Amino acid sequence: MFKTTHNLQFEIADNPNPFLGAHKLFRVGTCKGQWGCTSDSYYILTVINSVKGNGHLDDVFEWFENSAKRDNKNLLVLEIINKDFYTHLLQKRGFIPLDEGGNNCIKVFYRKQYNKLLRDGNEIIKKGTLTCV
Repeated sequence: MFKTTHNLQFEIADNPNPFLGAHKLFRVGTCKGQWGCTSDSYYILTVINSVKGNGHLDDVFEWFENSAKRDNKNLLVLEIINKDFYTHLLQKRGFIPLDEGGNNCIKVFYRKQYNKLLRDGNEIIKKGTLTCV
């Protein structure tokens, strides 16, 4: 079984508020957030670490990256408001920009699906604009 650096479990729950979308909630150690998946990607909408600097954010990304590799999907982080976090994803975690506005980025594990996403969009990314639906 897969283990993260801090041996943390990936806990999920259904979103209690259907008005906020069909995504699910997750918790990994002191991190919690919202996530979902499409036919070609896993995506993270939000992630918050209540104890900064404890390394649990690393475990979050280890879980998502391992799952993406296992399932031949890419990993998207969407609608990023915190520009420092966006810069961190690009400079330290191997993500690349997905749009010119600096709101969405992707870590490519499956090149064929990435090329298809750029060409056609997917269930959450509009075709051609690469912005969230």
